[in-house]
Amino acid sequence: MKPQFILLAAVVLSCNVVSAQTIGKRVKDRAAANANNKVDQKVDNAVDSAFDKTGKAINGIFKKKDKTKSNKTDVGTTAADKTVTTTGNNTSNNTNNNTGGTSTGTTNAIHSFGDFVPGNTIIFSDDFSKDAMGDFPAQWNTNGSGKIVTIDGQEGRWLEVVHNSIINPVMDKALPENCTIQFDLFLQSDGQHTTPFIQFGLTNVRDILKEDMFYKDRFFMNINRYTEMDGKTVEYGLKNDVVGNKSDFPITTYANKVLHVAIAINKARIRIYLDEKKLIDLPRAITPSMLNNFFLNNNYIIPASELGMLVGNVVIATADVDARSLLIKQLLEEGRAVTNDILFDVNSDVIKAESFAIINQFGDGMKNNPSLKIKITGHTDSDGNAAANVELSKKRAAAVKKYLSNNYGIADDRIQTDGKGAMQPVADNSTAAGKAKNRRVEFVKL
Repeated sequence: MKPQFILLAAVVLSCNVVSAQTIGKRVKDRAAANANNKVDQKVDNAVDSAFDKTGKAINGIFKKKDKTKSNKTDVGTTAADKTVTTTGNNTSNNTNNNTGGTSTGTTNAIHSFGDFVPGNTIIFSDDFSKDAMGDFPAQWNTNGSGKIVTIDGQEGRWLEVVHNSIINPVMDKALPENCTIQFDLFLQSDGQHTTPFIQFGLTNVRDILKEDMFYKDRFFMNINRYTEMDGKTVEYGLKNDVVGNKSDFPITTYANKVLHVAIAINKARIRIYLDEKKLIDLPRAITPSMLNNFFLNNNYIIPASELGMLVGNVVIATADVDARSLLIKQLLEEGRAVTNDILFDVNSDVIKAESFAIINQFGDGMKNNPSLKIKITGHTDSDGNAAANVELSKKRAAAVKKYLSNNYGIADDRIQTDGKGAMQPVADNSTAAGKAKNRRVEFVKL
């Protein structure tokens, strides 16, 4: 048998991705990548170390800051008994089911979500609650197919994307040069059908239905074979070439669980976090043209994936200023600061993990200014009973105070709390965007 046919057989058996161009070219590309895989890993570790050192000298909005590490729960290696369904109603939305292990805001066990800080203004969000079950969502584009589903045992709705289909949010403009992207992936597995080759990233292609993005300017991350210890793939690359991998991330423990993905973009710099772990920090990876579009891809492979890629709770926000330093600066200099980035579970005073970094800045500010006293006021949107909203907003303000007391030792007499419910809206409660702005926490210097 000729060498090229031996190589092609190896590629097919290992389920590597094949290009929309010729199989021969992708085989050549993948062979080169595999031949250098071990070298890539060593180089990748050294490069990441260098990037971290270089990053300290860059004036970015996501300046690295040491935080207490989170006590992560062991998510295990046994697949849970979960199924994807396309019928039924679910009234919950935006509940974070991050199974990598998070703690509530009302106990001593809360910790910062690394150095990731969500952008300060949401420009796109979708939890698919507005779309009909079984339909493709209105705010998205695709070159393939997908539908809205629910997952047994999981909150909310999900977009299930079939094999060889790319999706992207429909946005009027390119992404800002400083922004954050967050979404959830449910890594489904039933032990019988082939799992998806998940890819996400940035591309200069605006219309994925009309243009082939694979050999154009783009940044991507791949997650593949997440149920196989000897085949798991977490790697990243530029254009159509893999440039690094993260073989130490325990991707196999997330089978049939939710993996939260957070991306921070600061001009040419990109940071990617899986669950609470920062995997990459590349200060010179992104070009301006890549910000034309964000995409997710159930990538083309042989044999084709039989299970869909499941995506949920997508939020894209601008971060043109450092939300953390801006808030504490406003409080100290102007006497008042307001944020929409302290998030809570639905109808609850439980603080979401991604909010801890924001609250930590107020903790740091109060520790550095022992005479500083503040009042924390919670606000809600108009959904639900008015009296219940007032009570909920008071509990949420109290939860923020308790976080500061438990984690920073701030004396009770330095913090007052109150809640106004929906009585003081700053935006129209008839729209989703307006409601998001009205759900806020206000800090006032006393």
